[in-house]
Parts: sequence; structure tokens; C-alpha cells
Amino acid sequence: MTLLKIEILPSNTAVPLAILSLTGIDNRELNPAIEKQLALRQLTPATPQSALADLLVLIGDRHPVQMQAWDMAVIPAEPVQIQALRDQPVTLLDQDQAILPPNLDAKSSRVLIVIGDAQTDDATVHATGQELQRKIKAFFGLQARLQFRTGSTEVQRLNTVKTVS
Repeated sequence: MTLLKIEILPSNTAVPLAILSLTGIDNRELNPAIEKQLALRQLTPATPQSALADLLVLIGDRHPVQMQAWDMAVIPAEPVQIQALRDQPVTLLDQDQAILPPNLDAKSSRVLIVIGDAQTDDATVHATGQELQRKIKAFFGLQARLQFRTGSTEVQRLNTVKTVS
């Protein structure tokens, strides 16, 4: 299993974050159950459309928090860095501090999702992360790794896979 090293950069405010990572997802086809839920709630599918992107639209309808996803296969050299500042959206940066825009276009089997922003409280970020983890398990049969962090004045390091003890 491929490991992606992530650093959460020091922050000027305590921004709650939920970081989900998963591998083995088949994001090439649309999921009929998710599509049915979009239609029932009269929600517009994601653009570009994929099963996971549509699931983020569904979850976002219930939870007013920023959610962004990246195809880990297109992320350049490691580590990547999450920057969460009071007056800006949460961003993912490469080693050269260039912003990596959210990207699910390649429909890879390895995905990183970051939930959170400075305007959202801890409880909303936790509830959103937990619901997304449950829905990924229900719709895709996969267990996403879910980690909660709060931006602080220190660099925080995390990995996207659990180590076997």
C-alpha cells in the first residue's frame, strides 16, 4: 500500500480538520444509489462527475462545511502540506508551496479528502467526517482512514495509512 506523507502547516487560528484517505475505490463508474439520492433531493451532480464527487455533493447538502478531494496519483513529490488560515480556504500545497487544486478528474483508486474551514466548528467537521466515512463504507464497501486534527502553531505530521502493530 502506498503511503502519502502530509504535514499540516502552522495556523494563525484553530481550524478543525477531518482528513480521510482511502485506496481501492472504483471511482470510474457512477453509483446508482448515489444518483438516486441526488435526484430525490433535487441536487445537481458534481462537475466533473464521479461517484465520490457526487457523494461529496450529497454530504455537503446536509453539512455546511468545505470539502475538497484529490486524486493521490497526481499529487507530486511528498510531503504535501495542508494550510488552514483564518481568512482563506484550506489549501493543499506541494513542496514548492504551489497550491494543488482539488482534483478527482483522473478517477484514481487512491483519494485524499480534507474537510474543514475557519468558519466551521469542531462538531460540524467531526459529524461530516464521520458521515462521509460511513457513506463510503456503505456505497463502496471500503473503510476510509479518518483522522481529526486542529490547526495549531506547530507543524503536525500524519500518514494516510495505518501502520500494522
